[in-house]
Amino acid sequence: MELMKSENIVQDRQPQPQEEEEIMQQEEEEEQRFHVLAVDDSVIDRKLLEKLLKASSYQVTCVESGEKALEYLGLLHHSSPASSSSQHHHQGHKVNLIMTDFSMPGTSGYDLLKRIKGSSWKDVPVVVMSSENVPSRISMCLEGGAEEFMLKPLQLSDLHKIQAHLLKSLPHS
Repeated sequence: MELMKSENIVQDRQPQPQEEEEIMQQEEEEEQRFHVLAVDDSVIDRKLLEKLLKASSYQVTCVESGEKALEYLGLLHHSSPASSSSQHHHQGHKVNLIMTDFSMPGTSGYDLLKRIKGSSWKDVPVVVMSSENVPSRISMCLEGGAEEFMLKPLQLSDLHKIQAHLLKSLPHS
């Protein structure tokens, strides 16, 4: 008898108009939160970064390579007409901050930084991360336009440093 009841509940469960309104309201609130594009080829580092950012109430989009980040931002030169129309969708979800790993196969974090700073996304703050503390690498990224260089693994306390950079990305009134 219990089993039949639970089956009926699952089958009869349809979103109610009130629930649909709540879902739309949640989506609107998400759009008002800071949106961070997180780029890292390491699944573990990417998941950790996503967890830390979400714990700080940021909206997060994670990609696994510099190429995927460029595609998301609409900066791939060989993008097809179909993907160029999705560029407007991504710009509709404004990116307030880009956090990228330095060492990635293909397009490195530094290459990504240079491409972003030479594009229409140049005003979006970029934070470069690395597990290696190499002073010349840090200087190169900061001189190349990075707002911050952070050592991995990141901790929740590290995210307080990026708050000021996020506030800079807001339109001035």
